[in-house]
Amino acid sequence: MKDDRPLERALARVLSPRLGHAPSRWPEPLYLHVRDRAQRAGLGEAEYVERAGQAGEAASLAMLLDAATIGHTAAYRHPEQFERLGRVLADLAPRRPGPLRLWCAGCSTGEEAYSAAACAEAAGVDAAVLGTDVNPVAIAVARSGLLPQRRSVGAPLPAPWAERVPEALRRRVRFEVASLTDAQPALGAGPFDVILCRNVLIYFEREQVPRLLGRLAAELVPGGHVVLSPAEGILPLPPELRRGPAPGWLRRPEGGDGVAPASPGAQADEGPASAGAGAAAREPGAEAAAREPGAEAAARLLGAGRADEAEQVLAALLNADPEHLEGWFLLGEALLARGERAQARAAFQRALRCSAAGARHVDAGALRREAARRAEALRDPR
Repeated sequence: MKDDRPLERALARVLSPRLGHAPSRWPEPLYLHVRDRAQRAGLGEAEYVERAGQAGEAASLAMLLDAATIGHTAAYRHPEQFERLGRVLADLAPRRPGPLRLWCAGCSTGEEAYSAAACAEAAGVDAAVLGTDVNPVAIAVARSGLLPQRRSVGAPLPAPWAERVPEALRRRVRFEVASLTDAQPALGAGPFDVILCRNVLIYFEREQVPRLLGRLAAELVPGGHVVLSPAEGILPLPPELRRGPAPGWLRRPEGGDGVAPASPGAQADEGPASAGAGAAAREPGAEAAAREPGAEAAARLLGAGRADEAEQVLAALLNADPEHLEGWFLLGEALLARGERAQARAAFQRALRCSAAGARHVDAGALRREAARRAEALRDPR
């Protein structure tokens, strides 16, 4: 049997400091890329990776980073968040001097950053958008405005973007190579009114997340917003941020509302009471902590566009714990991503019947309100 340990050590040494995290298993395209390039160069796989990390090998390193990152993105992904973003920008604009500042951290090939700029334009708001990503190949695509047609992960690109993003929209957005773990991840472009960092933090270890979110919060103006993906609503927060009115929507308090954040258990108790006295009496402590990896694994798979695999993880999770609020919500997200509207509605409705008592690191009230909104939107399962 082939010993991959030298290759794993080489990948960790060369890529982990640049990405800011070391996954337990790197993406399969990375192994295929290394195998192919090493064979062409007549090198061992670990030797090829080590060489790519040396000075003067920027092109080889860029291709390694490209293969190592999850570039799953789409224009207006999670459209309900962009609807909310338009309202937020329209509300903020009269209270801010000059253009609003937006940062898309982990922007991949730029669809999110361009969607944010278009959202501001539609709201009649002057805004400047910064997009950053650790992947230099993705940033080159973003700068070109020649976006990949990703019909497999959502709706086609907006018609005006099909050949190339219009010049007027491209002028609103600046793209730079940077990692969230860099000393200056925002390159001194802040402070920002809104930071979008969606489907990024779920790839970091849980204990890293509050620190990284704290760094994002430091780049916000008071009263500014951080937007994660809905699936990332299960992640823990630093004291600088509060959960907002929808999953994944966070806010930095202004000077007058800087009260201490509620504990995870207290947050979980917000919202309407759930039926089922037995469920409500469950202990949220060790049992909930033990079950978190399953939900996080499913959220990671959803972020990577692997809804089928996420559904399998969630099926096992919910068989073991039928009252797992986050699990039912994520199952609804997975089914919706697969186009199973009727089944997704049933999953969101089931989330509404779960007790808030076992929820951890999530505002159960906000999660259930969002589940109700999604269920209502799916009432006619066409």
